[in-house]
Amino acid sequence: MKRDVPLCDEYPCIRYPEDLESYGYEGALQAGMALCVEAYVGEVGGRDGIKLENPLLVTETGFELLTHYPFEDFCVMSG
Repeated sequence: MKRDVPLCDEYPCIRYPEDLESYGYEGALQAGMALCVEAYVGEVGGRDGIKLENPLLVTETGFELLTHYPFEDFCVMSG
């Protein structure tokens, strides 16, 4: 999922490929745009979870991460 960098859900939101027909964004990503890529990690239907976000900058050749927080050092997975 992608959204703009501010701290709330807002348009445009780029979701999963299977959501394109219902929620599609017909715009184009261009160099200089800042985006926030996020993932929610938690048990389906569960009470607890965590939302992990990485802001990035779209470049001419791809993207540049704007943060380098080591999520793997922070997250504890339970079995």
